[in-house]
Amino acid sequence: MPAKIIDGKQIAREIREHLREEVRVLESKGRVPGLSIVALRSPYSRVHVARLKEKTCRQLGIKCHIYLLPETTTEEEISFLIDHLNNTRDVHGINIHPLPPRFNHTLISQQVDPRKDVEGLHFLNLGNFFSGKLNMAPFVAQGIMKLIESTGEPIEGKRAVIIGRSQLVGKPVSFMLLENNATVSVCHTHTMNLEKFTRAADILIVAAGHPHTVGRKMVKEGAIVIDVGVNQIGTRLVGDVDYDEVKSVAGWITPVPGGLGPVTIATLLHNLVEAAKIYEW
Repeated sequence: MPAKIIDGKQIAREIREHLREEVRVLESKGRVPGLSIVALRSPYSRVHVARLKEKTCRQLGIKCHIYLLPETTTEEEISFLIDHLNNTRDVHGINIHPLPPRFNHTLISQQVDPRKDVEGLHFLNLGNFFSGKLNMAPFVAQGIMKLIESTGEPIEGKRAVIIGRSQLVGKPVSFMLLENNATVSVCHTHTMNLEKFTRAADILIVAAGHPHTVGRKMVKEGAIVIDVGVNQIGTRLVGDVDYDEVKSVAGWITPVPGGLGPVTIATLLHNLVEAAKIYEW
C-alpha cells in the first residue's frame, strides 16, 4: 500500500490561521509583529524564499522588510545592519538567510539580540532549548516535529533515525524527539553501514544534503519519512529521499516541494509572534 502523503501546505495553513488571530490580538494592543530578513543577492541566500516569507507576513498582518544586500557586502557591513535592527523598536525578529561560505554564519547569528532571534540559533537560546525550555526552539526542527505529529502516530517508544547532525536540523530535532521519549540515533558521513540504522527506523528524518541519498531498500515498511533536502536537478526540485521509490514502502512521507518548506516559514513566524508577545521594546 503506497505511503500517505504528509501535506506540508495544509499543516502550514493551520498554523497560519492560528497566527492570524494572535496577530489581531497584538494589533488591538498597539503592537504589530515586525520581521526583518537579511539576504545577499546570491544563489546561497535563496531570495525567492525570502519573498515567500514577505508575502506570508503580508497575509497575516505582520510587517516585513527584506534587506537585500549586494553580493560584495562585507561581514562588517552585515554586523552594522544587525546592530541597527537590534536597536529598532518595531523589529521583533531578525532572520538571516543562508550566506556564502566566506561568511561565518554561526558567529554572525550570535550578533542578533537573543530576544529577536526568531531562528532559535543564538547560543543563549540554544542553551535554554537544550535545558528543556522549548519556547524559542530552532524553527526548522519545530517544523519537522509538526510534520511528524500530523500523522497522529505516537512518538513515544519509537526508534527515530536522523541523517545529518547540523545545528539547524539534526541536533535540535534529535533533542525534541528525545523529549518525546523516542529512542534516537544520529547518523552522518562517518556512519558505517548506514542502511542498518535506516532500516530499523520507525521515524526517518533525512537531512543529508545530497539528492536521493535514501532509496526503497533503506526504509522500514510503514516508517514515517521526513525529507529535509531541497536539491535543484535541472529545472526540478528533488529531496534527499528518492520519493518515487520510497513512497511504495513508507507509511507516511513528505513530498519535495510541498513538505517541510511551507511549514518552516510558518514556524519561523510562530517564533516571531512569540517574541512580539513576550518583549516590550
